[in-house]
Amino acid sequence: MAVFDKSDQVYPLPRAFALDHEAMRTFQQIGIAGALAAHMTPYRPTLYQGCDGEPIQHFDMGPSPYLLGWAPSYTFNQPALEAALRHAVAALPSVQVHLGHEVTDVQEDDGGAVLAVRAPQGEVTQVRARYVVACDGGTSPTRKRLGLSLKSLDFDEPWIVVDMHVQESKLAELPATNIQYCDPSRPCTYVVGPGTHRRWEFLLMPDEAEQREMPHDAIWKLLAPWLAPTEARIWRAATYRFHAVVLEQWRKGPVLLAGDSAHQMPPFLAQGMCQGLRDALNLAWKLDGVLQGRVPDSLLDSYGAERGPQVEEVTTTVKRLGKIICERDPERAAQRDHELRTQQDHQVKVQLRQSLLPRISHGLLDTGETPEGTPFPQPIVRLLGANAVDAQMMDDLARPGFLLVLRDAPAAAHLQPWSRALAALGAQVICIGTETGGGAIPPDVLALSEAGGLLARWFEQHGCRAALVRPDHVVYGVAADATDIQALLQRACARLGVAFD
Repeated sequence: MAVFDKSDQVYPLPRAFALDHEAMRTFQQIGIAGALAAHMTPYRPTLYQGCDGEPIQHFDMGPSPYLLGWAPSYTFNQPALEAALRHAVAALPSVQVHLGHEVTDVQEDDGGAVLAVRAPQGEVTQVRARYVVACDGGTSPTRKRLGLSLKSLDFDEPWIVVDMHVQESKLAELPATNIQYCDPSRPCTYVVGPGTHRRWEFLLMPDEAEQREMPHDAIWKLLAPWLAPTEARIWRAATYRFHAVVLEQWRKGPVLLAGDSAHQMPPFLAQGMCQGLRDALNLAWKLDGVLQGRVPDSLLDSYGAERGPQVEEVTTTVKRLGKIICERDPERAAQRDHELRTQQDHQVKVQLRQSLLPRISHGLLDTGETPEGTPFPQPIVRLLGANAVDAQMMDDLARPGFLLVLRDAPAAAHLQPWSRALAALGAQVICIGTETGGGAIPPDVLALSEAGGLLARWFEQHGCRAALVRPDHVVYGVAADATDIQALLQRACARLGVAFD
């Protein structure tokens, strides 16, 4: 694998600011979660304040234990994340990283693509590849060259994002929680970051909207209700148009698009970078299977079929929040406040942030019914018989790939009819519990004990005894008994186009 990045250094200023539990699970999988610990903090509760300065909405993460093993949301330092990613990729013998190299053209060729790559000294060479994943940003030259169009989801608002380093003596005087100031005179967002990092976002007025940069004295006027120039320094200030767009076609031959080149959304749910990571995780296992010859090329078509509708659904939610935040008409804003409070019986209720994120509802799923398409839980577990001090997150004990997770340990007689389908999928069998119906747990089953009953409750909630989990941690399907499990495995093989006879 080759990676081409026209930047030779990590961009030193913050851009993305928040990530979620699915992102952290991905970072856990690639081994950088520990390196990020010093550069992140759990996301604070978010209060939406109405025209009168009183709450109209309240979002939080709820109590632990958390379903995926990580808090549902965090704020973080993006330069530290990118440095950790580069360090991790540099250690992979199968990956060649070419910094300071820009891809200037991509052309489809027999059996793949040909890339024109310009090196730092200016020389251009050709590189052949079976597949190309273009993650070249919102302006994506690759997308334009391929003639792929973005569908507008009808949101376009000008904002300025201001990142500040605040003096420690001042931090206690600032709000301890995140606040959406839904003030029609100047909608504004305040977010608590790690350490002394605080972010403000301000909706720009019509006479400010076309400014590429705002003078610092104007920025300090915006910040005046919270800070004086002697109490903080501006780390970064950038104007943006908050867009809502998504690709209509995510693949053209051997070229697939991901991240901002495929979709852009306003930041009101802090999902921009998270959606890009979902793209990568969704695509990685499919590309791996195709390149190793285990599954057909047509499997890659499911990437856009799954991610397109999911991104649109996330964006619909983000737009709904944006409509609440961005209302500039005082009468409509007052009506908004009244309606939101009335809907909550005039007592603002806590809503779980993570409940706003949709599951995958199209593509490689068994029947399409919940819990299919949702992230499979990650409990804290230990190997059966191990000491409690040896407890770990389940993903750290499971191997990458498909998982067949069972509520109870299977007898050897159950495994035999499943064996060919399991082998075709490359699936590992994991059980939580010790009941086998007689006999010892088969040695090729990873037997685990969970501490908090998270998985047991999940199986009970969904009325099943088994779950087939995709390599991207998404539930493919569930089953109620041994016969259902065999049928589920056979259907999965057929859907993926792998032979098991």
